[in-house]
Amino acid sequence: MSLLMKALVIGVLMAALISFCFNLGNEFTFVLFGCPIIVIISSIIGFLVTKKWYIVPGITLILFTILSFTTFNESFFFWVIVYTLIAVLVCFIMLFVKKGAVK
Repeated sequence: MSLLMKALVIGVLMAALISFCFNLGNEFTFVLFGCPIIVIISSIIGFLVTKKWYIVPGITLILFTILSFTTFNESFFFWVIVYTLIAVLVCFIMLFVKKGAVK
């Protein structure tokens, strides 16, 4: 499977999980607890699938930017940056753990 196809599948699964979790409770709980957990899990899985550190943060940035303008309001863009930074951090941690495991 090509890298683009893997990224597309990860993006669709993230969107489905986000929309499912959003319908469970109120928005604040979802933004504060649900989204970071989704971002961390999808960053780990996405890094293991694609083996590239920049794919999942890019998907996270695009997906949450779209959600910022369609589901939430403009003030949610702060959280878009936070979630993207979380995705970058998790992917770098996975990269260093994987490099340490190879040695």
